[in-house]
Order: sequence, then C-alpha cells, then structure tokens
Amino acid sequence: MSKPALLLSALALSLSLCSAQTFASIDGMKPKPVAGAPLGYIIHNPYENAPLTALVTLAGHTISGVEVTVHANDADGVSLTYQVDDMRVMDEGGVPIFGLYPAFMNKFTVKWIENGERKSHDYQMLTPDIDMGFSESQWAKAPIVEVEHVDADFKDRLYFVNWTNADGKAAPLMHNNSDAPGAFSWDGKPGFFIIDTAGDIRWYMNPYTTHDAKTYDNAGYAMGMNVTKDGNMVWVQGQGWKKMSIMGRMISEHNLPGNFIDASHEGIEGANGNVFIRAAAKDYRTADGRLVNTVRDQIIEVDNTGKLVDYWDLNTILDPMRDAALLSLDAGAVCLNINLDDAGHQTTEEDLAKAPYGDIHGVATGRNWAHVNSIEYDPTDDSIILSSRHQSAVFKIGRDKQVKWILSASKGWSDKFQDKLLKPITADGEPIWCNEKGACQDKGFDFSWTSHTAYLVPEKGTLTVFDNGDGRDLGQPMFANEKYSRSVEYKIDEQNMTVQQVWEYGKDELGYEGYSPVTSIVKYQADKDSMMSYFASAGLFGLGGGYGNLKMDDTTGKVQSILVEHRYGETKPAVRINIDSHDMFATGYRAQVIRVNEMLK
Repeated sequence: MSKPALLLSALALSLSLCSAQTFASIDGMKPKPVAGAPLGYIIHNPYENAPLTALVTLAGHTISGVEVTVHANDADGVSLTYQVDDMRVMDEGGVPIFGLYPAFMNKFTVKWIENGERKSHDYQMLTPDIDMGFSESQWAKAPIVEVEHVDADFKDRLYFVNWTNADGKAAPLMHNNSDAPGAFSWDGKPGFFIIDTAGDIRWYMNPYTTHDAKTYDNAGYAMGMNVTKDGNMVWVQGQGWKKMSIMGRMISEHNLPGNFIDASHEGIEGANGNVFIRAAAKDYRTADGRLVNTVRDQIIEVDNTGKLVDYWDLNTILDPMRDAALLSLDAGAVCLNINLDDAGHQTTEEDLAKAPYGDIHGVATGRNWAHVNSIEYDPTDDSIILSSRHQSAVFKIGRDKQVKWILSASKGWSDKFQDKLLKPITADGEPIWCNEKGACQDKGFDFSWTSHTAYLVPEKGTLTVFDNGDGRDLGQPMFANEKYSRSVEYKIDEQNMTVQQVWEYGKDELGYEGYSPVTSIVKYQADKDSMMSYFASAGLFGLGGGYGNLKMDDTTGKVQSILVEHRYGETKPAVRINIDSHDMFATGYRAQVIRVNEMLK
C-alpha cells in the first residue's frame, strides 16, 4: 500500500475511534444513579416548592404496586409508610418521596413490582435545613414544636400547620383608592409546614418561589389552605388563589375575577367542585355615593379555570351598620391587625365613627364590619355557611342570597332578621332563655363569639365552630384572664329554628391558657371519628392576663398554639401538641389533618 493510502487508512481509523469515544461520552453531565441503584437517579425538590420532597426517576423501568417508607430519624421518630398509585408514578415520572427530615441524611425504602417480581431498595439522601424566611424579631428558624401527649392509635397523624408573620418585605403596592385602600397591605412570608407526632417538621413550602412582595399577583398572606377532593392543596393569597400538589407541583394559579380584590382567610372546594373564596369588592359605590374598596365582605364562587360562577355581596344581604359585636371587641386584637397599645381597650362608638375607610373594624361598607373568616358549602340545599368575626355570628345564606338562619345574640339585629335568629334549646328540647346580649340561663349553652371557622359534620348532622371568645356576652370581663376560647359543636334544627349545644372543649379544660383572641379552627375527622382543634393564638397577650409594657424578652406576644385531637364526644385529648412562636406577635392561623395516601393517588 502506498504511503498516501496508509495515511488515509490511519486517519480513517483515528476518526472512527474518536467518533466511538464521542458517542460513549455523549451523556456529558447528565445525572446518573449511584452504583447499584436499580431505578433512576434522585431529584431533590423536583418542583422547587417543597424542599423536603424528592423523586426517584424510572430510567425506563415500568413498575407498579409502589410503597414508600421514610424511616424515622431516631428511636423516638415516626416512620412514614404510604402507597403510590400506579398512575401517579407515571404522572410524576418516578416515585414521589414525601416526608423527608430537614438537614439530615434521610433513609427511605422503595418497594415495587416489576415483571411480576417484588423488588425493594434502600436509598439515602441529604436534605437542606429549614428556611421559611426570616424577620427582625425572630428567635428561631421555624415555630418550635413540643409534643405533650399522643395516644398510640393517633401516632400516625400528620398535621398541616399555617403560621403567619411579616418579614419586613411588606408589599410596596396598594390599590388605587386613597380614600379606602382595602386590605392589600396584608402581606408576609408564607408559613406552611407539616409536622408528625414526634414534633418533627416533615414538609414545608418554599416561601421564595410561592410569594413575592414586589408583585401584585404573588404578594399577600398565604392562608386558608384546604385539601381538595383530588388530594391537592388549595389556598388564597392576596389577589389570587393557588392549587398545588403535596409534591410541590403548582397545578394552577389564578387571579381573582376582575371586580374582586384581597382574598384571605378561606379558599375551600365545595361538594359541587367549585372553589369558594372570601374576598372584597373593588371600586364599590355605596348608597351615599362614596367610592370604596370593601373589606372582607364578599364571597365568590369560581370554577377550576378561575371563572366567576356566583358571588354573595354581604353589604346587601346583611346589615353593615350593626355595631353590637363591634362595640364589644378588644381593640388590641382585631384578627391579624395586632396593636398591643390598644390591648384591653374596648371599642367605643366614637372609635367606630372616627374610623377611616379601609382595613379597620367599623360599621359601614368600606370598613371591616363583617370580617368573614370561613366558608362552608352545604350541597343539601345549595347554600353557604359563614363565620363572621365582627358580627360574632354564623350565618346560612342560600343561592337566592336570602338569609336562612343566624346563630348569634339578638342585640342589634333589625326586624328584617329577627325571625332568622336560632333559638337555644336543651338536649330535651326545652327552650333556654338568653338575654339580648347572649347571656343564657342554662349553663349548657353559649353562643360563639368572634368565631373562626364554622364547618358542617354531615356524619353527625351537626356544625362545629371555633369560639374565640372575645366580646363574650357583648362585653369585656373585669380581668383579662377571665377570657377563654373553646371548640364547640351545635345541632341545628332548620325547620324549628332551634340550636342545641352538644359538645365543647376549652372553657374548663384550658381556660385562659387556651384563650386565642384571633385565628384558630375546629374540624371533625371522619377517619378516626375525632375532633381536631387548633388554639392558634394562645398566649398572645401573655398568660398572666396583663398587658403591661412589652419587651423582647417578655412572654407577652410570644404565642404558644395548642393543637389537640379528641375522640368524638370526649374532652380528654388523644393528642396534644404545643407550637411555640418563633417571632414576636406571630400567630398560628390554622391546622389540618393530612392523609398522605389520599394525596398521592
């Protein structure tokens, strides 16, 4: 062979070898599983919104019958075991891993069926520490969880907890109505997390990806999280509402319908599949010609595309001039507008008359006269049930926008509503006499005061209400430590317009220790036939009952939320967990029971 031919042959061989080497290394920086792993590699926090989640990818494997166990961090910890639906594995593109510990080399086991064979593999993964955002007066990175008691049959519980506090980045935005700006200034870092019964945080939402104080659409408090029928999380946040999977996949984000603003407190899916949201109205013309933004007095119903289906304007349905409950409030705690300088001061008619328009308690449209904080949908008659803190009342209102009943003391209600007031009765059906301020002769019944949450218990034919207890009997007690909050269950007979109290917890058992002037929840849990209650702002004014001069090291302003769960009808808790504030005057908002198997279908 000639020399040129030899050179060409050598060049061809060299190119062939180079090409083979190039193809052999074409993966470049593509992630690969660790040696011996039978499936694919692991992705930490696959959607960026839930830092204590991961995904084991499939690498072409077809698997079914998946079960995951996230092992306890120590001898006192709680292992989590859950099944993953086959379609969910395909939807995620792998095995979803939920419930990892923060700042820990987690160990978890995945079991599955492949080609008819049962397989299993033990994995490990290091996770980052908790970062829910930070603020000036914070002394811990997250609320501090202390487990006081858990019965054996409740050890598998997981509780979602919603904490609220500002982070110094309050939205530099406001609605273009200087006379009545509404409630847009409510803004702060999202505080969503899930705890187990050992007190460990096993999930939290990334506040940096789900909230932005500088943008109109993503500012606002994240509040009112509820689990939907398809096992996802829905909540309201400022000028919109969001729906996300427990793995952190943002399923949808919607702005409020154009005529509405300032969503907070409640976003809940009804039995009809629509979402009910507590909002306010933009550029509302009052009867006397004022142009205002309203405050916490509109209920809107939207479908899953965000389209408005219906709305309830409480200014035309109820009486925004009723001041009986407003005059009984402690001016230091008007929901999350906490002003300790006014603590112990009972609101006066002069206060209401001088109140500016905007997010301040007062009578008339454009002020916070209603402060609705929960919505329940009753599919039996296509109605909604509302808890109104500033009317100290629970209402049922039909699709026709007519009031069906009112659970409230009678003082201040006009003739239009007198026949809608429920009449208290004993367990034997005997009438209970109560004066117009709601003080009742029979000690087995009390109205709810400045309530938070009013939810149906279809299994029992009852209604639960969290009775915060401020303004009880339309007044303030001589001593602050006489106050108490309670979870209460009522049985309402709509035909006879009567109400019976069937259960309560907190008055005698907790007393002032559990007094929660704002926020909180009680909700029936069908899976264990139990009641879960969250006394979310206990200790806000200090356990001594005095208000005094506040200092950073005072217990005053340091909240200890109390989460309890009872077997139905009992008053001895099966679970008690205390959650200490990590930031001065920050409060818990709500809690929910989380069922992972239902959320990973």
